[in-house]
Amino acid sequence: MRLIAALMGALLLVSGCTGGDEANQPAQNQITLDSLDLDWPQAAGELDPVDPPDAPAGFDQTRYGRMVDALTTWANATTLDPEVRESDDPAAAVGSQLPKAVGSQLNTLGSESVSPHLAVANVFADDVTVLGQPRITTAWRAEAVERDGAPALSLQLQTRAAYEVRLGEDGPKRVIGVLRVHELVTRAGETGDIGIGFGWQEFGASDCTLALDDALRPDGDIGPTKEDLAIFVEAGSGDTVEMPDLGEGETVDQDYLDRCRAGQV
Repeated sequence: MRLIAALMGALLLVSGCTGGDEANQPAQNQITLDSLDLDWPQAAGELDPVDPPDAPAGFDQTRYGRMVDALTTWANATTLDPEVRESDDPAAAVGSQLPKAVGSQLNTLGSESVSPHLAVANVFADDVTVLGQPRITTAWRAEAVERDGAPALSLQLQTRAAYEVRLGEDGPKRVIGVLRVHELVTRAGETGDIGIGFGWQEFGASDCTLALDDALRPDGDIGPTKEDLAIFVEAGSGDTVEMPDLGEGETVDQDYLDRCRAGQV
């Protein structure tokens, strides 16, 4: 199942288990990056996104460059930084690397989510080990929008990260994919307030773990997991920011959390 938690805040811009020894694991019980024939680049240190598009006409080039830098730092923290991944407070860990105006909004909006950790970063359950570096692709979107009747700029950076993981000490290898969008919004000009937006979708993770434990853990049902990951790979192989459509009831919200607690998912 693919789930999403998305929040948008624009300050002053808007109106308001499987187990067992791996040696004894049948190949069909495992999913690896190699088995997916994933030719995406393997992450090496800091995030190295593709070149951003030119700033839309009428927007300050220097400020646009600062937005690109801030989004790259933000995406690196959410997707690659092991200290963020293992933090008890991912929002604070991510926010500490960003300008104060951005970090404070991230903390506020993240705390309002049903899954506050996953809302702000790719974090995994305590019994899940991430094996090596993920394979990552990126995409940008820059577009002129309107906020309160005035022109504004929305700049988004999407990361598409495929993590090879193991559940427990001897469980089979699996892959979890995460699409994550990071967005900054500002009016034209050299100065002014910046708003933020963010959203995420997971592929191959256990559904209710997202809501109940606020963490990623591989799904035990390998058939649907492979189908899920095929959708993820297609989305992450494109050149544009894309979030696949969700089915009814697949959004991580209070209703979803209540259904998980009642065993109805």
